Amino acid sequence: MRPLLIALFALALLAPTAAAQGDAQNPPTLPNSTKGAKKCKTASRYGASFRVFITKGKGRISCKRARKIVAHKPPTEVRGWQYFDWTKGGNGPWSDVYNRNDRRVVIGAIMRDA
Repeated sequence: MRPLLIALFALALLAPTAAAQGDAQNPPTLPNSTKGAKKCKTASRYGASFRVFITKGKGRISCKRARKIVAHKPPTEVRGWQYFDWTKGGNGPWSDVYNRNDRRVVIGAIMRDA
């Protein structure tokens, strides 16, 4: 009985939490257009230019901070945010999406034509 309890305890400690798994498994929902989103001008990363929009939590983040997040190199390593490459199966005009870890703010970026 004791080895079974030790194994269950070790499994519980080593297993990733549901919150950590939930973010990657549940991307944010985005509208099919930019209507209703806060427009935040442009940001550039690796020579590409992006139009930046705040689609959720408009009063919780400034446009200046949203542009810095979109311009961060590499996009996957922004602390406190999760990056989604929306071109791989997302809806609407979005190319990149950033979801804050508390899920209260979502930033959408659209790659501009060259």
